[in-house]
Amino acid sequence: MKNILLLGISGYISLLSLSCSHSIHQQYIGSMDPEVTYKMGRWVTAESTDYIILFFAFNTDYVEKGIKKLEKQCPGRIAQVTTEHVTSYKFLSYQQKVVFKGLCT
Repeated sequence: MKNILLLGISGYISLLSLSCSHSIHQQYIGSMDPEVTYKMGRWVTAESTDYIILFFAFNTDYVEKGIKKLEKQCPGRIAQVTTEHVTSYKFLSYQQKVVFKGLCT
């Protein structure tokens, strides 16, 4: 009976360790530009990620890459910029993602 209970508890803990969770850490909304109206431009979006395994980061400049992706989509000026930082936790690893949105004028 004890072996079955111990096996059940260890199986439950194993299933919990394989589960994932997601978290939005920050969301920044830039100041509103009084010279720009929503009808003047189009919305552009860019995202960039960093994947960490056992606390080893492989892409430490992912934020700068995301900003450059956003700038490449707009030859003019970008206004009303919002930034969102999201983390997805997995077993012994996690993924950080930054999402940029802006109004291209």
